[in-house]
Amino acid sequence: MRHLVQEGKDSAEIAALCQADGIQRTQKAIQRRRERCGWHARVAESPVKLEPPPTLQGDALLVGDIHAPCQDADWINRVIDLALKWGIKKCGIGGDLVSFDAFSIFAKSAEFDVDTEIAHIQQIIHTFEMCFDEVVYCAGNHEARLSRKTDWGLPLHTAMRLFAQGPKVRTTPAYWFYMESGDQEYYIEHQQNVSVNPAVVPVKLCGKFHKNVICYHGHTCGMGRDISGKYRGIDSGMCADPERMEYYNMRHNTRPVMMRGAVIVREGCEYLLQPDTIHGYEALRLAA
Repeated sequence: MRHLVQEGKDSAEIAALCQADGIQRTQKAIQRRRERCGWHARVAESPVKLEPPPTLQGDALLVGDIHAPCQDADWINRVIDLALKWGIKKCGIGGDLVSFDAFSIFAKSAEFDVDTEIAHIQQIIHTFEMCFDEVVYCAGNHEARLSRKTDWGLPLHTAMRLFAQGPKVRTTPAYWFYMESGDQEYYIEHQQNVSVNPAVVPVKLCGKFHKNVICYHGHTCGMGRDISGKYRGIDSGMCADPERMEYYNMRHNTRPVMMRGAVIVREGCEYLLQPDTIHGYEALRLAA
């Protein structure tokens, strides 16, 4: 009876259901029972259940903003070399693996056809699978270009799986994923907001979520701490070659110069890699 009341049935409806099951209960008796027990209708549970983003467990090389086919192959291969030298067996991709300029609202040249873009994306994914035991890949704003072009008739997750299939690859349509290394927790983000000042956005996200945060999308490099001093925010930089990016070269703006970068997280320690500092990390002899 309690469940029927909570579902919103009134006393008359409950009495009728009882009679149908051969149970003799008057409407007045049911009403008295409701009042005595304090039973009342309750709001139904939401049917919506969002699948949480995956968790990358352990140490990893983190890259993003590759914008294939405008990838900086020399830079990506160099950070992969360092990660493998350090015994890193996992990789995270923080969105914008693709450029999808073929679906852009901006003008594009003939080099940016869909076949070329997908061929480069698949080759990059295959390389990561050959080098690492696990690859976690979240969405970026460029991944959404194809879904947006179809008015979301092609869901984002489906679009990502068209070119990022593999036994070692886990994808998520969320624009972030979890990571745990050592005793530290991280959000790896392709967040909505960007700033011309490096590390400002990830530091603000640290304060909001009480996690270490590594960000992409802004194409800058920088590190900082939130106001508590406990959490670290990093703008990781990009793994594309800006000189190959058509929209960047066709029209100038006052934003900061795009910066190459990547991050290795090892035993809860973050190493921000940049072209002018990576040689120092390459000289380190860390036990694998």
